Amino acid sequence: MIRTEEEALAAAQSIAGRLASDAAARDQANQNPVAEVALIREAGLLPILVPAELGGGGLDWAAVLRVVRPILRADASIGHLLAYHYVNSWRTVLNPETERVHALWADTARHQWFWGGAGNPRDEGLVLTRDGDGFRVSGRKFFATGSSVADRITASGIREDTGERLAIVVDAHAEGVTHPLDWQNMGQRLSASGSVVFENTPVPIEHVLGSSDQEGAGYRPFASLSILFFQLLLSHIHVGIAEGAVEAAAGYARSSTKPWPTSGVDTALKDPYILGTLGELIAATRASDALVWRATERAVAAADRGWDLTDEERGELAIEITAAKVDSTRTVLDVTSRAFELTGARATTTSHGFDRFWRNARTITLHDPVVYKSKELGEWALTGAYPTPSRYS
Repeated sequence: MIRTEEEALAAAQSIAGRLASDAAARDQANQNPVAEVALIREAGLLPILVPAELGGGGLDWAAVLRVVRPILRADASIGHLLAYHYVNSWRTVLNPETERVHALWADTARHQWFWGGAGNPRDEGLVLTRDGDGFRVSGRKFFATGSSVADRITASGIREDTGERLAIVVDAHAEGVTHPLDWQNMGQRLSASGSVVFENTPVPIEHVLGSSDQEGAGYRPFASLSILFFQLLLSHIHVGIAEGAVEAAAGYARSSTKPWPTSGVDTALKDPYILGTLGELIAATRASDALVWRATERAVAAADRGWDLTDEERGELAIEITAAKVDSTRTVLDVTSRAFELTGARATTTSHGFDRFWRNARTITLHDPVVYKSKELGEWALTGAYPTPSRYS
């Protein structure tokens, strides 16, 4: 069992090295990432966020995100999967059924469960029908990242009899669960972000975690933190992709880029334009990284507050995460495009697969329109109003 950040980082670095060695080939093959999740499971990284008293590693969110970063740089799809595993398992804590949550976390550590999510708010809600003291769930969810390789899936459903929305956990291998494997997008190809279908799937009472109102009458600041954490993780993914693109481009420039005939130098390592461009990309990435970690520090503090978290504290966190999201979006799109200026035309061959960094960036940054994040920042600056809690803010 991994118990320290140092052990977790060593495991992540080892995984990152293996993923980087064939990242381009695996991206082109576009297979469901069963083998990659098995690699992470074997390394012992899945339960590091679970409290030590429940059998896990007991690391906090800051440590966990430092562990995710090397994997994001090597393969953004797999880093995305792992980051979402942590938030999907952790979001169960944001519900009132503490004993059931603790049992799920203990089983996560005991069985090395991998968690996916089926919470896309723009789909029609899942329907819950009574079945003894539990429920049956039916419906389809798109963009269910990780569900096709998961052991447990977090979701919410609407009770058919009362209209109440409940947070639930579904056994990914239970009766009536199917995974169409329909994720055929240009980027984040191994993030297992296709759809999941539930057909009269059993949800025992121990997997029903209580009311799941992220907004409206049932809203409570702490219970709504999962939305902000998903937004924070997106910014970490953005920066991780940018870091990976810079590393890959710099490595190619170091070994393969030829000096331009009119440059007056005998090696690309002396070309002032290559050096200047690389410096600009590094500076932009590091600046965005600093903003993301600033938001992360506030997120850790908010999580530690638990049910005592106030609306003002949540609002301040939302502003920090929103600023990080706006900046990291711009940065990753710019960096993954301009990185080719360090490598030249020869590096555009499919065997190198450098285009995957831009494809991943362009795909993940479309998660929700960043212009609405900019609008929220502008409103806060002029009126002092925090972003209205919703399923995206």
